Amino acid sequence: MQSNLKELIHDLLTRNIIGAKHIPEDRIIIPRIKRLPRQEQKQFYEEYEMLVRRDLLIRLKKKTGKGDDWHISINPEHIGEAYELIEEKI
Repeated sequence: MQSNLKELIHDLLTRNIIGAKHIPEDRIIIPRIKRLPRQEQKQFYEEYEMLVRRDLLIRLKKKTGKGDDWHISINPEHIGEAYELIEEKI
């Protein structure tokens, strides 16, 4: 797993973004990957989508003042798995 993705999960855990509490996806993902090479960005998104499919991350479309935006949070049923992911070696 990429270190950027581990940092993302760690940031969500430290900010306590779990369950019903969520954060806009663009605000937390874009600053982490905008300086990465294109291939690493692609790999990041593939691993990110895998975590969404495994239900480790919850990704929902929320209404905002500007329209609809994607928001993410950690699934409260998989907090232990999230801690295991950030503790394993790169």
